[in-house]
Amino acid sequence: MMKFTVSKNDLYQSLQKVSRVAPVRSTLPILSCILLTAEKDELRLRSTDLEITMETFCKADVAEEGSIAIPGRMILDITSELPDTELSFTVQEENIEIKTPQGGEYHISGRPSAEFPGIPMIDDSTTILISPDKLQRIVDKTIFSVSHDEMKAALNGVLFQFKENLFKAVATDGHKLVQLTYDDFETNGLERDVIIPVKFLNVSVSNLKGASYIRFKIGKNHVMIETEESVIYTRIIEERFPDYETVIPVKNPNKVTADIDLFLSAIKRIGIFSNKNTHQIALSFNNNKVVISTEDVETASTAREEMALQYEGEPLTIGYNSEYLKEVVRHVDGEKVCIFLNTPLSAGLLYPEKQEEHENLLILLMPIRL
Repeated sequence: MMKFTVSKNDLYQSLQKVSRVAPVRSTLPILSCILLTAEKDELRLRSTDLEITMETFCKADVAEEGSIAIPGRMILDITSELPDTELSFTVQEENIEIKTPQGGEYHISGRPSAEFPGIPMIDDSTTILISPDKLQRIVDKTIFSVSHDEMKAALNGVLFQFKENLFKAVATDGHKLVQLTYDDFETNGLERDVIIPVKFLNVSVSNLKGASYIRFKIGKNHVMIETEESVIYTRIIEERFPDYETVIPVKNPNKVTADIDLFLSAIKRIGIFSNKNTHQIALSFNNNKVVISTEDVETASTAREEMALQYEGEPLTIGYNSEYLKEVVRHVDGEKVCIFLNTPLSAGLLYPEKQEEHENLLILLMPIRL
């Protein structure tokens, strides 16, 4: 027997959070359930896809403690359709009865809580405190460069590098690479590289609203993020991240400084006329201007625009995938982007004109052969 009463709004907000982790389809039916545990004066909700586990809490009036695994989609759907009210749950064995003061009565069949996977053990862990704003920024600035190729497991996450008072977040998909460095990061003595799955980072930042602190725990095989209302665990990607530092060029003598909004607009317009498979555009820099052009033989379409900017260096023509170029320029802060180039076949480096304090953002983009 298990009995508790909970506010519909509190329950619905908690269900929305944990449902982000539950898999849409799974060969294990228990994973489509959410584990409800009523203890003392709170209700704990837990979901997992076996890689990521999330637990969140809400206030409840608990008459009899207990736990049950409830079908996630059904409880989320019925809760979303109910008005703002109190919900009374009574659970006997696997039968769940939900009543409202307005006379609503709903019956759902659950599964024994013993079937639900347990919480991962965080062994040999180091705890780091990080502000919600900083974690949000780290994720915003890196995940657009994470690879979605499942054959490249090491690139399916963001590399977190912890050194003494130094932290780097790095992501790459082989075409573009981003490196975000902080030189005032309190790492609590941790010196280690871990690759953190992108889904975990997305779930974590979607859960930061209202959080005043984040406790970030790094263990042997798992990491955990804890806020006032939730705990999220994930398995670390146990692969070797490529030696990315060797692909960052040290000598790029040609420097471009461009207004981000004007540059982005021109790339978007020219990109419309580019080949739909290659998205190839050409940028020709010379005499404080750039000519952006494209030609698609298949559709017999061409486009060309000239734009004023600052350019220091030898005349240079370089090809880029316009979709990738848009994406990297969009992730540079401020009003102007600085681009450092060498040859038509070497990687370009993008930086904001002014870096944030104690921070260094570097974005690398590989060209395409014209």
